[in-house]
This record gives sequence, C-alpha cells and structure tokens, in this order.
Amino acid sequence: MSQKTNKTGIKQEKRRDFLKLGAAGVVAGGMVSSGVLQASAKTPSQPLGPFFPREQSPIIETVELKDGSPLYLSNDSDLTQLKGSKEKAIGEEIYIKGIVTDSEGEALKDALIVIWQASHEGRYNHQGDSRNVEFKHPNTGQSIERKLDKDFQYWGQALTNEKGEYVFKTILPGFYPADLSSKWYRPPHIHFLVAPKGKQEFVTQMYFDVPSLDQNSFIQELNDKDLILKDVLSGNSLREDIVVKFEKTKITYGEEALIGQFDIQL
Repeated sequence: MSQKTNKTGIKQEKRRDFLKLGAAGVVAGGMVSSGVLQASAKTPSQPLGPFFPREQSPIIETVELKDGSPLYLSNDSDLTQLKGSKEKAIGEEIYIKGIVTDSEGEALKDALIVIWQASHEGRYNHQGDSRNVEFKHPNTGQSIERKLDKDFQYWGQALTNEKGEYVFKTILPGFYPADLSSKWYRPPHIHFLVAPKGKQEFVTQMYFDVPSLDQNSFIQELNDKDLILKDVLSGNSLREDIVVKFEKTKITYGEEALIGQFDIQL
C-alpha cells in the first residue's frame, strides 16, 4: 500500500478504526447520518496547540496496537477503555459523529482523523502539560488538582468510510487554566487533525454545548471568554460549526448516550 507522510509525521494508511468495528453496534443503530453535505462555509481552522502527542511526549503510554506505527497512532477510536483492561476512563461518556467533506460538499473516503484531548480533570497526557497542575475554580474558589487518568486513552484515530462518516467514543474533557495571571481558562475542547488522501492536512478544535449538564452554563461562560475561540469566531457566524450541541440520544440496545455531530468541511 502506498503511503504519504505529512508534516506531522502521519502516515496515511488504513488502520483499525471504530467505524469498521461497529463498537457495540452503534453504527448499526443509526448514530451516523448518511448523505452528502451541501457546500457551505468551511470549518474554521485552529492551532495545533502544544500538546499534540508526538513520540516521547506521553507521560503514560496508552498504546493499544503495537504495529510499528507512531505511538500517538497506536490506538483506536474508543478512548474510554484500553484494550485488555476491565477499567474504564473517569468522566461523562460521549460519542462524536460526523461527515468529512471537501470544499464542494463531497464526502471524503479514507480520510484519517486523529483526536487528542485532556482528561476529565483537564490534564493532557503530555510532558509539556506540567504548569498550573493545582489551581482554584474561578467561580467557586474550590481547589482543583488536574490529574492524569491511567485508564483513559487520551488520543485516538478513525478512518472515514465511503460516505465520509466517522465516529469516536470518548469522555467530556475538563477545563484548565491557560494563563492564571490573565484569568484565561480553556473550555472543554477536543483537537482534530484530518489527513485526507492526497490533500493537505487540516487542524481544528471542537467545543461543547451540553444542555443536560448542570455545569453547562459555566462551560458556555468559558466558551464566550476563550481567546482562541473568540479569535476564530470574530466577524463571522460559525459558532454552531465548532461549538457542538450534545444531547441524550438512544443508541443500540436501548442505551442512552450524549451524542454530538461535528461535520468537517475542508
């Protein structure tokens, strides 16, 4: 199989992914919508950030597949449980589904998607995330310790199917202080890197709106004040494209889960 390596070192080749496994029948249960998006405003790009899980950066190795691929790609698209472990990650489980399209709204097949995020406590599995491990909640004054979760995968990957669809299962990440001196706290968010075959890679971030959660008003407060999100949304109306609403939805076997749709147009 031919491979193409881009500037972040990702080899674009087919790997194990959540869509093909069907993880507990979620895809069969209708979680992923089908069809092609109509051409619209392009998803806004955002910074890669300092915590991209490059080789040697993780504090805890959360490796599932030892197939010779880079450490940050040696995982699947279910971040809530490590292969071979009975323990599950701490936090509110969520599903993220979506469709990846080109600028004309045509679905992109076999596009590699890599995500990475903080734990429930707002800590990245990254050597560089060592500042402000302990801080006080900006509203309540409660002391918070940003802890690592040895049972959380922290990053994952998926490959879009023939309809451009993808699914991730993960947990709602915590917020964390980006700069205590200026009282800037990053809201819960997940980083996305999309590497379509034969096209330039694309990086963005997804934010949360979860009406069913008691802390949602605080999350929206953080969204409104976040310097990166404010810069992206300045002068346009793309908020609903990257601030995704998560709602309790029935999935296979009568279970309910928080599900949000994050469509990405390159």
